[in-house]
Amino acid sequence: MPANLTPEYIAAEARYRAAKTDKERLEALREMLSTIPKHKGTEKLQAEIKRKIAQLRTAPKKRGSPRGPSRSTLDSIEREGAGQVALAGLPNSGKSSLLARLTNARPEIADYPFSTLKPLPGMMEFEDVQIQLVDLPPLASGYTEGWVYSHIRNADLVVAVLDLASADPESDLLELLSLLEEERLRLAPEPIEGLDSGMLVKRGLLCGTKLDFPGAREHPAKLIAAGLELPLVAVSASTGEGLEEFKRAVFTALQIIRIYTKEPGKRPDMDKPYILPQGSTVLDLARAIHQDFASRLRFARLWGSGRFEGQQVPRDHALQDRDVVEIHI
Repeated sequence: MPANLTPEYIAAEARYRAAKTDKERLEALREMLSTIPKHKGTEKLQAEIKRKIAQLRTAPKKRGSPRGPSRSTLDSIEREGAGQVALAGLPNSGKSSLLARLTNARPEIADYPFSTLKPLPGMMEFEDVQIQLVDLPPLASGYTEGWVYSHIRNADLVVAVLDLASADPESDLLELLSLLEEERLRLAPEPIEGLDSGMLVKRGLLCGTKLDFPGAREHPAKLIAAGLELPLVAVSASTGEGLEEFKRAVFTALQIIRIYTKEPGKRPDMDKPYILPQGSTVLDLARAIHQDFASRLRFARLWGSGRFEGQQVPRDHALQDRDVVEIHI
């Protein structure tokens, strides 16, 4: 079948051949991909263009070079909010669209693979807390650099993002889990420490995207069966369906609680809760407020999960989400 290349494609190809920098080559390749006729006769050429784009985007960059982000930028994202959540997925899984819909971040979103070049954080609101989502470059054998897996290792929660509209989401999930296993990473509902194999088990959550696409709704049940009992939320970044459920699932998976404080005789401060791990005690709260409070703590009064409002509780009393605590020192 003839390719029937358009004048726009031919002009972009000429710019690619004349380009002197990787940035110019990448821009020309992107235009070639966007203007090439999409039919069976151009499938091999489309694949070759995508391969060249991937090679340019993952090529090593000199430190400080304007061609790409510095190594320090890639290796570290300052933690903010109630927890850091890494979005991990195969190319075109919908990570960037999810980040853009849930936060104020503005990632590059494209219909070709490897459009995400560096980690991009954004803050997601859930009720009265902020949770940091980090969009990472896609996982792909032979292309993904080691710093991407470092972000996954360091995150509080890993969300495995899957395209429900792909030809075989179940196989995509198994491929994603296999890529993580090769880097000694495994996802589970609960983290496990001290495995003899050296495997790092991270708390994980599955997110199926593009729920609004034809045929997408038949896959969530199959993904749950293939996903090693990981919880799953199906969403559409386009329509907003499932996004509130996703926020709550992330909050639940982080296993954190919100604790509000009050001074004697005053109303509680309900605007800025203290974020603590589940199972935290009154003493842990006192320590989070100020180190001196921990050593001087006598008792606390509790509103919320106590037997009655204003109940006096000891320093080792375990707190629950949305408790209001009055510290006495």
